[in-house]
Amino acid sequence: MGDKKEELEEEKKEQEEVRDENKSKATANRVLNTLLTIIVLITVVTGSIIYYSLYKYAKNREDVIVEEQPEENVSTVADIIDQTLSSNTTDDNSLSSPNTLNGNTTVGTGEADKRTVLNESIVVLYNGLILDSDKMGIIELKYIDNSNPSKDNYVITYYNYENYGFKDSSLGTLSTQVVDGLVKIDNVGKVAISEKYEAIPREIQVVNSIPAVVLDNNSDLADYDSKKAIITDLDGNGTNEYIMILGNKSTGESKILLVESTGFIKATIAKMDKSGWDGITTDGYYLSYNNVEILDIDNDGIMEIIFEVPTTSPTPSEISLVKYKNGDISGELDYTCSLKK
Repeated sequence: MGDKKEELEEEKKEQEEVRDENKSKATANRVLNTLLTIIVLITVVTGSIIYYSLYKYAKNREDVIVEEQPEENVSTVADIIDQTLSSNTTDDNSLSSPNTLNGNTTVGTGEADKRTVLNESIVVLYNGLILDSDKMGIIELKYIDNSNPSKDNYVITYYNYENYGFKDSSLGTLSTQVVDGLVKIDNVGKVAISEKYEAIPREIQVVNSIPAVVLDNNSDLADYDSKKAIITDLDGNGTNEYIMILGNKSTGESKILLVESTGFIKATIAKMDKSGWDGITTDGYYLSYNNVEILDIDNDGIMEIIFEVPTTSPTPSEISLVKYKNGDISGELDYTCSLKK
C-alpha cells in the first residue's frame, strides 16, 4: 500500500515538472516573440528616419543649387525676350526685316561652339543671304552690314537643305570677303534655316519625264526637249502637285509650270525665251530645276516653291516665293526672266 502511494506521488511530481517545463517554454517563446517584434519595429522606424533624412538633404541641396544658378537661367521666356529686345535693338535697315534677330541667348545644341538664337521669327538664308520668309512674291536677298554689332547674331547653327532634301546642320560663319562693307554667311547649304523642324514634311520626287496625268491633259508639252517633273504634295491634302521644268532648244523657250493633281496647268511660275539670253552664252540659257527648291520655309506645314531668279551675277539677288494651298495660289506668277546685259 505504501509502495502504491509513493508511486502515485512520484507520478504526480513528474506531471508537475512537465507542466513547469511547458510553462517555461511558453514564457521563453513569448519573450522571444516580443524581442523579434521590438527588433522589427526598431528596423522600420530607423529605416524611415534614414529615408526621410536623405530626402530632406537632397531637397535642401536642390534648393541650394537652384539659388546658386545665374538669374538669367531661371528667368521666364518673356523676361529673356524683354532683356534681349532692350539690349540688342538696331536702326540698320539691313537688319530690320521681320527675319532679323531681336536678341539672343545661348542654348546648348549638343555640339561644341554651336548655339541658336532666341528670335521672334525664323531666320532663313539663301546661298548665305537673308531671305524674308514672311512674304510671298519677289523677295530681295539681303547682305549683312559688317559694321553692325548685331552681325554676330547670325553666327548660329543652321539646318541646311539642298536638292530637295535635308543636308546637315552646321555653324554659320561670317564671310571673310567684304563687299562695300557687306558680308554673307558661309558654311551653310543652299537654303539654311535657324530652327529645327520638318521643312520637308512630305516626299519629293524628281523625274526626267512628263507624268501621264499631265501629258494626257497637255499634249503640247511633249514638244519640249528638256523635261523634268518635281512631284510632291505641296499643301498636305493627300494629292500630288507637279512642278514642270521644260526647255525647247529649237525655239529657245523655257518655263516652269505648276500643275494640279488633276493634270491641268494651274499657273506659269516663270518663263524665258531666246530674246532674254541672247549674247550671254553660245548655247543659250534655259530655266532648270537648279533654279527651284521645294521647302516649307515658314513652318506652316505647306511647302513653298522657291524660284531663284536668274542673274548674270555669281550671287543671286532675288527669290520668288509661291504658295499653293487647296487650289489657291499666292506669290509672283508668269514672271518673265531675262539675262540680257
